[in-house]
Amino acid sequence: MNRLLSPLALLCLLPWTALAARPPEPNASPILLEVDASEAPRKIYHARLVFPAEPGPLTLYYPKWIPGTHGPSGPIADLAGLKMQADGKTVPWKRDDIDMYAFHCTVPEGARTLEVALDLLGASRGGYGTTTQHIAVVRWNEVLLYPKGKPIGAIDFQASLQLPADWKVASALPIESQEGARTRFGKVNLETLVDSPALAGAYYREIRLGPPGEPAHYLDLVCESPAGLEITPKIKAHYEQLVAEAAALFGARHYKSYRFLVTLSDKMPWHGLEHHESSDDGMPERSMVDDEAGKGIAFLLPHEYVHSWNGKFRRPAGLITPTYQEANNTRLLWVYEGLTEYLGTVLTARSGLWTLEEARDYLAVTAEEMHNQKGRAWRPLEDTTLTAPMMAYGAGGWNAWRRSADYYDEGTLIWLEIDTKIRQLTKGQRSLDTFCRRFYGGDGGVVEVKPYSFEDIVDQLNAVAPNDWKALLTRRLTETADHAPMAGFTQGGWRLAFADKPTAFEKSAQGLRKQIDLSPSMGLRLGKDGDIMDVIPGKAAYKAGLGPGMKVLAINTRRFSPEVLQEALVASKKPGQALELLVENGDIFRTYQIDYHGGARHPRLERVKGQADLLSKILASVTSPGMEKKP
Repeated sequence: MNRLLSPLALLCLLPWTALAARPPEPNASPILLEVDASEAPRKIYHARLVFPAEPGPLTLYYPKWIPGTHGPSGPIADLAGLKMQADGKTVPWKRDDIDMYAFHCTVPEGARTLEVALDLLGASRGGYGTTTQHIAVVRWNEVLLYPKGKPIGAIDFQASLQLPADWKVASALPIESQEGARTRFGKVNLETLVDSPALAGAYYREIRLGPPGEPAHYLDLVCESPAGLEITPKIKAHYEQLVAEAAALFGARHYKSYRFLVTLSDKMPWHGLEHHESSDDGMPERSMVDDEAGKGIAFLLPHEYVHSWNGKFRRPAGLITPTYQEANNTRLLWVYEGLTEYLGTVLTARSGLWTLEEARDYLAVTAEEMHNQKGRAWRPLEDTTLTAPMMAYGAGGWNAWRRSADYYDEGTLIWLEIDTKIRQLTKGQRSLDTFCRRFYGGDGGVVEVKPYSFEDIVDQLNAVAPNDWKALLTRRLTETADHAPMAGFTQGGWRLAFADKPTAFEKSAQGLRKQIDLSPSMGLRLGKDGDIMDVIPGKAAYKAGLGPGMKVLAINTRRFSPEVLQEALVASKKPGQALELLVENGDIFRTYQIDYHGGARHPRLERVKGQADLLSKILASVTSPGMEKKP
């Protein structure tokens, strides 16, 4: 954009790359951070920091805007036991009147260091989860303070970690020494520290992916049991293929080595958070020991891996700030997350973690879910990116009408449309792969950050295949609509259809989510015990008067169960067959008549006759074209 930039904007856009990549000053005294996670099974971490300090006023920040979470998600409510002292004497502190993440103190005369002690409490934590009896994830931003006045790339830290006896640790941080249960990491700047979580556990296994050479890639696994650390030869081969396919897609790797830090547990929620040289991932306990157990979440590691290029190496300018306290501009999350979701899906198929059929089934489920996001009638997609910091996807009920983090899945549909359009315009000579090599390629092996804007995206798309991309993207981002954008499927030779039985992939995905999704039919999403999680506006359940928070107790006079519900749904196609639900709403019980007679409906893709099958070309392996995709 041709406009004047403020001094803050210039700081964000110009010097940031140098700061992010700046090596620690050899003689500078770093801030010491000692984390004691030996009580991790009790869900408490203890931390001690030693700050080089000059006498006088000092403001310390607790990190607020955490990269990758797209919001002010620093868990300040879980900070406890905060104490400060200098030369053995207590230093009083005061929280800022307005900014709850800022703490003010005065370093006394004669003091040259300030010691800070704090605890992180995990008992009340939701979200990603932190610990179990056998597992701990240390996200450094949660256990530290840092001084006001310098960019995070110019503040050096040296961290150490104490673990329970016999636990092992993995991190992208350089390890300087290990003595017993304590690991001392090398000196890095604050940005690198926060970007390099530590994974620890009683049961740990490191798996090298691919042949010897640089850069090295690892699966670091911690599990609730030794048995869960086993990995089938097929799954290991697929992750090795993932590394090869990503290199072919982007043309360069912008890291020195890479670690997939994976918790395997049914006691922690599945999760993923990207970092430049690692990813913080959580999967069900048996995901690696059974070729089918992890199918529903097989996209997770490919998605977070793509973020090393899209989000870490190339990042929207609005998400680059000098510290963790400034608000982010999240307008380009449809690129940051939407393109990552699309490329993660492509790489999941190309690596063999999904067959072509499973990848198509995933896309069909995604398309139908987006079609049922009825909030698109009042709220354009771009608005969902701007409200990402509200964490609206955590809201309960009426989610289809609210519309929340659709920039992930609808972003997938938009980038599929772009990919197939490029292939059509260039008669198959170019594709979104071409864009990726241009935009994310270059010299590899250097950890750096390069900002981009909407105009940069449009310019690079035009360089690949001239078209009015700006107009297309503006329509997709700013206009309301009755239906999800489906052009990518039709251009790719497929269309959304429905069958009366779920695919194996859909069963796996719904099992992972622990829900019964009847959105395509009567318009309900239920928990396994009949709790109504969401109702789709305009569909039969909505017209009958049902709402989130109610609970289905019986169907056609029979006690609720998923099996009874499915039988009644199938029978609804028979002439004269009623669909009657006994529903509890607080202390009130009521019977609802559902005017639905379409039977079970489950999304899938079917071929469009006479249309080139571009979708299969997109999902096919690039490095091993003959690789078997069938189970």
